[in-house]
Amino acid sequence: MGDQSEEQEQGERGGLGTAQGWAFGFGAGAVVLVLLVFAFMIGYNSGQEEGGGEPAAEQSQPEEAGAPAPGGPGEELFVESCGSCHTLSAAGTSGTTGPDLDGLAPDEQQVEAAIENGGTGSGAMPANLLQGTAAQAVAEYVAATAGK
Repeated sequence: MGDQSEEQEQGERGGLGTAQGWAFGFGAGAVVLVLLVFAFMIGYNSGQEEGGGEPAAEQSQPEEAGAPAPGGPGEELFVESCGSCHTLSAAGTSGTTGPDLDGLAPDEQQVEAAIENGGTGSGAMPANLLQGTAAQAVAEYVAATAGK
């Protein structure tokens, strides 16, 4: 009979210890989660510059009125979204799928229409590849640099 009460007592302590273990585990997990979120926010915010986090290229003014800044958002977007298909010497691209923009030398409205409609409508270029200010920035950049 003494063995039975001793086993029961150990079982009760084990149950209490298990509950404490779970509570400790949840608490430690919550602390780790908070620390990870905090570290992420520090890393994320350190990549942005002071003054609203806008990249310096967007804040700089072009040397000539109406000319996009070299290395500005229009050039970057062109290289990323268009350069694999189009040749444009100012951007350093030599794509062969789409037309050579240096030879074509389109104006801003032609570039915007091509971006919106998907080139000349042949289906090789997807329509609305860029939209809004991104499409406008690429159109300004191509019109200002193509064939020059």
